[in-house]
Amino acid sequence: MNWQEVSYLQKPWIKKTSWILANIFTIGNGAAAITGIVLTFLNVPNMEYWFARLIAICSILDFADGKLARISGSKKLAVDIDTIMDAFAFGLFPATYIGYRIAEWNVEGWNIAVGVVGGLAFLGAAWFRLYRFIKRDPLYTPYFSGLPSSFAAMVLSCLVIFSDTHELVILLSSLIVSGFMISMIPFPSFKGVPSKFDLFWIISTALLVLGFAVLPDNIMKYLAYGIAVYMIIYLIAGPGYAMKLREKRKELKKAISVEED
Repeated sequence: MNWQEVSYLQKPWIKKTSWILANIFTIGNGAAAITGIVLTFLNVPNMEYWFARLIAICSILDFADGKLARISGSKKLAVDIDTIMDAFAFGLFPATYIGYRIAEWNVEGWNIAVGVVGGLAFLGAAWFRLYRFIKRDPLYTPYFSGLPSSFAAMVLSCLVIFSDTHELVILLSSLIVSGFMISMIPFPSFKGVPSKFDLFWIISTALLVLGFAVLPDNIMKYLAYGIAVYMIIYLIAGPGYAMKLREKRKELKKAISVEED
């Protein structure tokens, strides 16, 4: 079931308000990403926490503007503007910071080259993932092909806030999540009208990520463990759940075609 089938959301004022809020959140997503890039270049103190917070904020705004865009029925917003902002928020920003962090690794003069390779690998995977996404139906699909770029960025944000995380671990993690992004493994998108299970998953995840974004640094580390548990569940159980959603959608389309005949 998609948002256009929910009758009480089809009122003009709801659709217009959703469109306005979606635009505001999308611009906010891009603004947070650009802020993060600038802070990375300035090498501000505790940049690892700024990175993690800004990625969490971008993830929340990206999820919210996607839902609002679908309620408003704006394909233009969902395809063009949102995708461009995501390219900054979950491509260029994390790639810049991750490249910088990896470059701190002392590898006998090769640190800058290794940092550039690590950053470019993540950037290329995220942009390829977004390009492949807009080639499909971006307004509503029950599953993603490949790991969402926002999820990949959150994985890295949970790693970097720990001061004892070695640069090699960050490099390997960025390469692993990059591989998941460009893979064809299905993952649930939660783009349609949520079921009870979907609603529980969305709300609990949103609360964790929101806390990660706004709570003090010492609490963020504990929330990182909670987010990691959700990430593991999503990586392990997500593909199977996505396949069930795909089969259910196929059955629905088949039933509709039979009724029309």
